[in-house]
Amino acid sequence: MLSPSDKLKFDNLVRDVAVFGRDDAGIGTYKEKSLHYILKNFFCPDKDYHETSYKGYVADIMKDGFITEIQSSSLSGMKGKLDAFLDENCVRIVFPVIMKNTIVWIDPDTGDVTRSRRAVKGHDMYELVRQLIYILDYLRDPNLTVTAVMLCADDYRMLDGRGRDRKTGAAKLDKVPTELIDIRDLVFPDDLAALVPEKLPEIFTRDEFAASVHLRGRALWAVLKVLSEMRVIVRVENDGRRHRYMRNL
Repeated sequence: MLSPSDKLKFDNLVRDVAVFGRDDAGIGTYKEKSLHYILKNFFCPDKDYHETSYKGYVADIMKDGFITEIQSSSLSGMKGKLDAFLDENCVRIVFPVIMKNTIVWIDPDTGDVTRSRRAVKGHDMYELVRQLIYILDYLRDPNLTVTAVMLCADDYRMLDGRGRDRKTGAAKLDKVPTELIDIRDLVFPDDLAALVPEKLPEIFTRDEFAASVHLRGRALWAVLKVLSEMRVIVRVENDGRRHRYMRNL
């Protein structure tokens, strides 16, 4: 649940980055560096606990036996860290879910900045569930917490791509959060059960689920795999070549 003080703290961080810049020259120069920086300072403003070397890895935040990892794109690289960290520490994985993106174009020739008139729909909770495929074996560990941070962001891109508008294949510069919507510590498997649409029949096919949640391909496979492994849904029978499922929670 987002508190007024949390929202104020987040807004102040965004403002300070916009006005004063950042003091983190060590962080890379590619996508989402501002998002990572702001979230790290939101969860721990004391920089003495940032970027701590531990067991052959660098923890984003480590304080009093509690480790926080900000994972702003993928959880695919978390297995090694979790193997090293979870034996002796509580670990929180923070995953930003960008609900709305506003693309901001920068012309490299003139320096002109053009802001899209409308924000485009970003990710939803299914993107986070899709990423959980990489850490399935750890979700029942009592020392692990997964925190979803729902927000809006400005997506800065260089107008240097292909085509007449120079947007195809354009370089992505940075992703800067603009509004904090909510913060939620996920409870497994209960919070996953809420992601099975109520409008589905008691027994449903893979195709019916896909149509309800607007997923396909590997994303669809990953979400169904996570829901199945966490026993939120169970496969009951096959109808020809179609898999059929039912809710288990």
